[in-house]
Amino acid sequence: MSLAALLLAMPIVVVCAAALNGGRSMFFPPRDPTLARFGEFFVSEPVWTNALTNSIIVATGAATLAVLIAWPVAYLLWSTGSKLSKALAGVGSLPFAVPPIVIGVGLGFFWSFTWGLGHLWSGVISHAVLLMALPLVTISIGLQSIDRSHLDAAATMGATEQVAFRTVVLPQTVPYTISGFFFVLVLSFNEFIVIFFVSASAYSTVTLQIFNSLRNGYTPTMAVAAITFLTVSILVFAAVARWGDLPRLMGADQTRK
Repeated sequence: MSLAALLLAMPIVVVCAAALNGGRSMFFPPRDPTLARFGEFFVSEPVWTNALTNSIIVATGAATLAVLIAWPVAYLLWSTGSKLSKALAGVGSLPFAVPPIVIGVGLGFFWSFTWGLGHLWSGVISHAVLLMALPLVTISIGLQSIDRSHLDAAATMGATEQVAFRTVVLPQTVPYTISGFFFVLVLSFNEFIVIFFVSASAYSTVTLQIFNSLRNGYTPTMAVAAITFLTVSILVFAAVARWGDLPRLMGADQTRK
């Protein structure tokens, strides 16, 4: 166990140390240690700061849109279980199951015929479509965890369906909705293949900028980008573990005590 943890930690340590190199090449141990590369990535280098801004816009926009689309589908599936709701859920989950290269090529052709290719908003929609399955699953898990007797009690006390939704359903599913949002956020922030096709080189996210910068070899600024990815992932999953029902999201049986 300790050996496995060490093997997993070693690449992270190397990347973190490589970001401290004072020159334009990556060495381990770092030479002339400095934090200047962090300043370039977050503040002074427009290529990287613009890429970071684009990544944040795409990730937050895609997460918000994916949740907004997934919620009515998940609620319809839970409340009615109709064939239509099952079909919608299947269609919404399909892009996540298909290889990203297929989705990327397909969306690239689609946006080229609808004048969306190379626009930031098309990247947001593309990632929302690709990752909608995640909030669909988490919200569905949250809805299934609701005790139906609470709804019966609300109806007995004269609550309408809208009131019961606002006072019973929504509060109990907030952690699952937030978890779905965070899952899309972190995966969109790290996604490369689909955004490569739909951006059409008109703009760069951090992942695309790393790819573009490889023409000049590995640089310490790339290591800063990798640290950013790692930090975002840790913070997101820590938030899910803190405020979401992580055991249930991971498939644990909650009926056993």
